[in-house]
Amino acid sequence: MLLLAAAAVVLAGCASPVVSPAPPSATPRLRPLPSGTPALVAPSGAPGLASTPVIIASPTATATPVTHAVQEGESLLGIAIDYGVSLEALQAANPDVQVRFLSVGAVLIIPPPEGGFAVAATNLAPPPLAAVTLGEPACYALASGSLYCLVEAGNPGAVAVENVSARLTLAGADGLPLTSAVAFAALDLIPPGAALPLAVLFSPRPAQPIAATGVALLTGNLAADPAPPGRAVLLPVQAGPGGLLGGRWTVAGQVSNPSGQALGRPQVALSLYDAAGRLIGYRKQTLTPGLAPGETRAFTLAADLLGGAVDHVTVLAEGRP
Repeated sequence: MLLLAAAAVVLAGCASPVVSPAPPSATPRLRPLPSGTPALVAPSGAPGLASTPVIIASPTATATPVTHAVQEGESLLGIAIDYGVSLEALQAANPDVQVRFLSVGAVLIIPPPEGGFAVAATNLAPPPLAAVTLGEPACYALASGSLYCLVEAGNPGAVAVENVSARLTLAGADGLPLTSAVAFAALDLIPPGAALPLAVLFSPRPAQPIAATGVALLTGNLAADPAPPGRAVLLPVQAGPGGLLGGRWTVAGQVSNPSGQALGRPQVALSLYDAAGRLIGYRKQTLTPGLAPGETRAFTLAADLLGGAVDHVTVLAEGRP
């Protein structure tokens, strides 16, 4: 009960935005951009936005691959051993991954076992996806020439969800994909009944006008309770609604560590919403040094406004031993 109360969502204004389910699919259904979407409306003389949803064509059905989201402290060799595959096969399936510099949250494709690596089928099957809901992507053109997209991932269940990621696809007026990328959740854990942004940066942004977006859940599973050693845990956080300070939305609050162990990387995530429930800003901060057992510490978070006026905010926190 403490952890459920610990991850309380701080709301100012109206209720949390409604999110619509997006079932996992290798071929995401595309949705036309809503009118008034910042920086993505087709320029003068370009084809108008699609009036109905379009679907990316896929001539043949493809099997959902086994994937693994990298956790802190994991190595490529250790992951290969866990799934019963050779290190060489794992590297071949993920040619862009550097063995010595694994990024936490990176999604690896796990190849099928081969040779003398025989493992039980249950060890190869990925855990079933949790019932994560995905909102409409909100994308913003940056002065750098990049495109920054935020997708709200909600947890409607009674158990925390971890390792959430989704593939975001941008398409033209013909429904064909222009580009896609994997977006990762702001924190490792999404508390029950709460939501967090998934963020991805397209750099440079597509040169063609974007008429529709599609989002499909890739990873996300129910968190174990109690958390295994070394895994993130939810932390109690209190914060006010905040306000504009120096052109940025600034929120002050405090986070506590009720556990009996020190937490080395406590993180706090701030999400900004407009009156329509669209994400218009996000900021994550790692507190240093870590939190000692029983310690409560004040924090201040400031996020840039990407569009519109702030209607309400959420603040969530977690820590890792």
